[in-house]
Amino acid sequence: MESCKQETITGFNGYLNGLKGSEMRFTLTQFDTQGIDIIHDAVALKDVRKLTESTYVPRGGTPLYDAIGRTVRATEAAAKDCNVLFVTLTDGEENSSREWNKSTIQSLIKEMEGKGWTFAHIGVGVDGFAATQSYSAGTQSASNVLRSEVGDSKGRFSRMARATAMYCTSASVAGSKGVGTVNKLWDQVEDDA
Repeated sequence: MESCKQETITGFNGYLNGLKGSEMRFTLTQFDTQGIDIIHDAVALKDVRKLTESTYVPRGGTPLYDAIGRTVRATEAAAKDCNVLFVTLTDGEENSSREWNKSTIQSLIKEMEGKGWTFAHIGVGVDGFAATQSYSAGTQSASNVLRSEVGDSKGRFSRMARATAMYCTSASVAGSKGVGTVNKLWDQVEDDA
């Protein structure tokens, strides 16, 4: 994601700003061929650090499927009695997964949707959008794919934050494990003008 590094930093930080005041728990995984690192593991939102030029350093290839698979399994263990919104952001250049493939990721997403999880996917640029559409095809979350173009992070990530906040509000109103899978998550809010 080197080609859209600043876009990712700006967008992610804008997303965090849009979630201020929420009582959600937050997990962040950064990944490349040098490692799949869980930076924050179900921490309070107030404890999530913003990305900077020094903390977000794209390197190597993109094991997208392995990162999704490992993060889902780690989150599953920590979130037994919680509503889960699992958001993936990628430039889409899946090129180095060894444990998971498109088919096993689709099956995993369907399995977790069956447990009430909501998945949302943001593809940066043409490749990212194509990748998110591809691996979410056939799942309930196929309606939760959002395309972001380089230079468009403010509007898309602001929209994502508002949709996340709406999801969290409905989850807290419904109580523990009460929301279930939400389709057309992004359609609930408009892009910033």
